[in-house]
Amino acid sequence: MAGDVEILRRKNDNSCRDIKDVVNILMSRGFTMEYLYDHGDYYLFSVNKPDYDDDGRWYLDDASSWAVIYVYITEDKLPDCTVEDASGQKTDYYRYIYIEGYGDRAFMYLNFLHEYFKLFPKDIFSGAADYLYTKEDIDRIYEKEIWTENWYGLDPKTL
Repeated sequence: MAGDVEILRRKNDNSCRDIKDVVNILMSRGFTMEYLYDHGDYYLFSVNKPDYDDDGRWYLDDASSWAVIYVYITEDKLPDCTVEDASGQKTDYYRYIYIEGYGDRAFMYLNFLHEYFKLFPKDIFSGAADYLYTKEDIDRIYEKEIWTENWYGLDPKTL
């Protein structure tokens, strides 16, 4: 299952300074920066993994070695989605990070999201089929002994 996915952020929370944290997470996983372009309202960067290290959990069963990521530093005028919590309060979310071609990178991104949500627990992950995942959903999936490769296309409540 291939497709693009994104991380959504609350209104007025887009921040250029958070890009450093995103890059640091990827670099801590063995990725290096291939290129970075400033397009004014967003940054486009690519990372790759020149070597694999079998000592770390994040490398196991992961054949992927690169990613193209867009980080938006200005908000869209219209939200990507509105989420209603249990109390009925509605919150607008906007695209912050867009990841091209998720596909066979399921394990790599699950690991990235697990670390990302430690720093930004209020953001949400928008997977395939418009399913939304919170920090708690990602942590629950990450901690499973066995998980399905297409987890990002399934209802998080069933995982």
